[in-house]
Amino acid sequence: MSWLTPIGFLGLLGLLVLVLIYIIKPNYQNKRISSTYIWQLSLKYKKQRIPVSKIQDLLTFICQVLILAILGTLLAGPVVEALSGEDENEAVIIVDASAGMRISNGENTRFERAVMKAKEKAESTLDKGSAVTFIVADDTPDYLFVRKGVDKKSELLAEIDGIYNTADECCIFGEADISGALTLAEAVLESNSCAKVYLYTGTEYVYDNGVNVINVSEKDEWNASILDCKAELDNDNHYKITVNAACYGKTDFITVYCKIHGVNGDENSIITLEKGEFFDPSAEEKEITFTSEDISSGDIYSYDQIECYVNTKDSLTDDNFYFLYGGKKEVIKIQYASSAPNNFFESAVRTIRQNNRDKWDVQISMPGEGEPFATEGFDIYIFEHKMPDALPTDGVVLLVDPTTAPLGSDLQIGTSYLVDSSSVLSPGASHPLTKYTSAERITIAKYNDVVLSEGYEELMFYSGRPVMLMRDTPESKVVVWAFDLNYSNLIAIPDFSILTYNMFNYFITETFEGSVFEVGETVRFNGRGDELQVKLDGEEVFKGGVKGEFTPTRTGTYEVTQSTAAKELPDEKFYVKIPSSESNTSKTVEILPFTEAESARSIEYEDLILYFAIALVAFMFAEWILEIKKNY
Repeated sequence: MSWLTPIGFLGLLGLLVLVLIYIIKPNYQNKRISSTYIWQLSLKYKKQRIPVSKIQDLLTFICQVLILAILGTLLAGPVVEALSGEDENEAVIIVDASAGMRISNGENTRFERAVMKAKEKAESTLDKGSAVTFIVADDTPDYLFVRKGVDKKSELLAEIDGIYNTADECCIFGEADISGALTLAEAVLESNSCAKVYLYTGTEYVYDNGVNVINVSEKDEWNASILDCKAELDNDNHYKITVNAACYGKTDFITVYCKIHGVNGDENSIITLEKGEFFDPSAEEKEITFTSEDISSGDIYSYDQIECYVNTKDSLTDDNFYFLYGGKKEVIKIQYASSAPNNFFESAVRTIRQNNRDKWDVQISMPGEGEPFATEGFDIYIFEHKMPDALPTDGVVLLVDPTTAPLGSDLQIGTSYLVDSSSVLSPGASHPLTKYTSAERITIAKYNDVVLSEGYEELMFYSGRPVMLMRDTPESKVVVWAFDLNYSNLIAIPDFSILTYNMFNYFITETFEGSVFEVGETVRFNGRGDELQVKLDGEEVFKGGVKGEFTPTRTGTYEVTQSTAAKELPDEKFYVKIPSSESNTSKTVEILPFTEAESARSIEYEDLILYFAIALVAFMFAEWILEIKKNY
């Protein structure tokens, strides 16, 4: 019951008025009078009627109180909220299709149990003559069918059976977008706010926000998992391996195995390590570290792949393995050729090698005076003063103080000019090559006039003439410093190291950052070839530009190949695992992101007024009868 005009309860103040009347009403007083036998006899009979009179007075007062209470209540507008005619039995069914729903009790998976329970709910709802909406909550939730009735019962149940029969395909390897599925449910509730939402899942929600959550997990389900694995170089350039393992839903001693393939350049070598840990509900996740002390065959400074696994018969096998790649560093060759070499380039390259020792094996070659320099076979060429006849095509070329223009550079080198030694440069186009540097800090006293062709970006100027420029095309990658370092302060300020470091990081890029990703996580490519291809189990899953991106939907090892006309680039691999959050068999989430629709209800109050009116008349009639008896 609710009230249309609660202010009407002020009418109940009449009760106070009634009580006040009874308080101030004059009382009868006893008076002594002369008596006769008849008078005494009348008093006798009157004394016999006093108890009945008191009861009548009390009942009269109660009736008056009830009459005033009913009148005051009627002023407040008593109503009963009734449904507006929509079907309150309509069901919106959501089935969680996340990787965690692949957990099995040995007979069927959580997803299969969820689908069967959802089918039972759909069938019972249809039999009542109510509509059913069915939503599959995967990474991109969608309706299986929307607000279908009993006339389509056999067809709808067949569609649900189709999901059950293809459970392995319908249940994804990543996280489900439950929020998106609930948004679809809310759209249905806009048409019928009285519909009920049912979520079949294996996740426990502390606050369900009005959703009927049916947890299909079972008590004996448990899972051992490899959540993460890292191989890190220590100060001696030897690898230590850290494995993050977990055991959910069971107290047990779990052995973690670590199999290392292709150790230290030997393609046929395999080292197997193992360590056991005791897991219980107070310590479900633990780090296990393998160091040089655990490896009897010697230290590890390179590897082809690391395979970590737990050999258990748990409820989810998709997370029992973990593969780590990237332990075999690609060799990056740099040649520094100069007719008047300085130590600054060598120092900068050594710094680059040290800072990138976990990713690249940087090797530097410095031809001596009179020795021929190479124009192929290197990743980065640095030519200073003396230029090659033709521009190398298989790597990045830095031309420092070019006196002539190599064939293929599309440049023209003009007169060499001497200027005041305090002459500073001015900035040109913003570019990653000049990031964290300032042209105004660099002074020059000698530069070469460069006549540009199309395709070059002008990065720094002196007196309106370009002195630092670059070209980045599939055919050639060229950087030009058109001034003599011996006539500049650049080698004496930090900007020199920053410029060389920027050039290395811009042109020598990792194809992808990291070697392990989760299903649903975007892998962004930044390759060095002309085209990039990704395969899983020999099947092509992506092909496109080297600057593309890809979102894996399945677990496993993905192979990446790049093609380029100039040189052959090595194949690379990365591993995709299910999200760590899906490994927990008893996962609990704080709140279910759902907003209940406002119920569309009408107010019906006629029956209540009638009932109150009947009660009012009854009490008024009772009060009238009592008054009559009291006075007669």
